[in-house]
Amino acid sequence: MSEETGRVTQASEIGGLEYGPGGFTNIAIMGTSGSSIGLAPFKDEKWAIWGCSPGCYPICAQNRSDVWFEPHRWQPTPPGQFGAPGTKPWFSPEFHAFLKKHRGPVFMSAIDPTIPMSVRIPFEALVEKYGPYFFCSTISYMIAMAIDLLAPRAQAGEKVSIGLFGVDMAATEEYAYQRPACQHFLGLAMSLGINVVLPPESDLMRPTTMYGIGELSPRHIRILARKKEAEQMLAALTQQHNEVAQRIHQLRGTIAEQDYFLNLWSDDVTPNLLQAVSFSQEYTKPVGRLSHAAEEAAKPSTGADVVPLAEKAQA
Repeated sequence: MSEETGRVTQASEIGGLEYGPGGFTNIAIMGTSGSSIGLAPFKDEKWAIWGCSPGCYPICAQNRSDVWFEPHRWQPTPPGQFGAPGTKPWFSPEFHAFLKKHRGPVFMSAIDPTIPMSVRIPFEALVEKYGPYFFCSTISYMIAMAIDLLAPRAQAGEKVSIGLFGVDMAATEEYAYQRPACQHFLGLAMSLGINVVLPPESDLMRPTTMYGIGELSPRHIRILARKKEAEQMLAALTQQHNEVAQRIHQLRGTIAEQDYFLNLWSDDVTPNLLQAVSFSQEYTKPVGRLSHAAEEAAKPSTGADVVPLAEKAQA
């Protein structure tokens, strides 16, 4: 960004940063989806490789990346401190080492001294030019900055392209609002003469089902019917699962009960409360003399004069 005008400047104007191989005409924006990330043109020097996310760096580390984007607050995880307060577990020591050694610019929310090539993303200039409504993912920043680099060349008659590899945004929830923003920027790129390359494995540009009228489509009706069938099957299996879980709980109780019987009721010993009393008191040695019981026990015996405790108690 030019400090004087506040505008997004071109590649040759931003501190001599290199955004790709010399003479590159295309920019490949890398995501993390396994469906097409391996299709990126790593070996084609006409393509600049722009990566983002810890999930993308392993394949880029094995091939190449010319620019990196990490706009999240930088909270790396030191070795041996996974999950420590004030850290992001996915910012692993290995990922930190990768960014530290990165030869091309690493665009971040703030310059970090541990990453020599870190550069602050020109947030203010991007919002001023494109508005604040569509910067809801890292990919949005990447496409917008790729447009800034390539649009003047396209308008000058040069054939330039933006390609997205490993960028599907097929999941629900988070991607539900991120995908339309990417579609917006890609449409803008095409309107400015930039060719957009998407592998057939990507569904990034699939529009959402049209509200209301989409329900009349035979395909929509068939898929909805199949969904209801699956929901009914799930409900039945869930009920069976709950019944099985209850049965398992009952059987565990039965097993515990059998353990109890094995410990107390598995032989034919007749219980005798008097025999539960310890005999040790009869052999207690009072201070200064032996007890009568101890004296009797000390005499030789053949065992014929042994009297059961019950009879002693009755005597």
